[in-house]
Amino acid sequence: MTTELKACTNARYRRTNTIIIGIAGALTLLSLIMAIVSIARGEFLFMTAWLIAMILLGTYIIIRINTIFATSVSTDMVNLYMKNWDNDFLPYDYGNKIKILSEFIPAKTKTLEIPLGEIRVAMIGTKNFIKRNLETETAFSKNVRALENSKDFYRKRTISSMDIFYVETYDGDCCYMPVVQFDTKELAKILHAMRRRNPELIIKSGLRAFKRLASE
Repeated sequence: MTTELKACTNARYRRTNTIIIGIAGALTLLSLIMAIVSIARGEFLFMTAWLIAMILLGTYIIIRINTIFATSVSTDMVNLYMKNWDNDFLPYDYGNKIKILSEFIPAKTKTLEIPLGEIRVAMIGTKNFIKRNLETETAFSKNVRALENSKDFYRKRTISSMDIFYVETYDGDCCYMPVVQFDTKELAKILHAMRRRNPELIIKSGLRAFKRLASE
């Protein structure tokens, strides 16, 4: 798949998190070394503590990488490609049957392909903005509702504040994904390309960076 335009997390956000991941990686290595030293000294309690720290740090790194680098929106001027986590909203497997492990397993990714000419409306905004602008009940509404009713406060707070890119086809099918900290200029270029390919496309946004484009 060769794409002409691609939007992903912005460069500053990536640089900052690359530093954080590097620090966490160094601490992970330190934990491994200290665990080996503890084994050599026969300090098995300390060994266990260092191994737990190593596992937690390693998991954090994997989830962080999945959060920052795994998702994107792109187009080859014919189709729109949305690479997102397979659970639609979060970078970890929050639907795992073993709840205690759900936040330690990175979510897999999926790539959806939508012909530009089949897209009726594109929206960027919070979940509430998108819900207000939906004409009918869609899969998005049902999936968001499940998270809104979750007993997990972190999930509810995360879904309430994230920016979401949503597209709906003339057939009523929908695709959506978080675009938190995405490069807004690159997203705007993709929206322009979508409109050039499909002049009838309706664009709506609750974000300042896209309001002018939405009003055109």
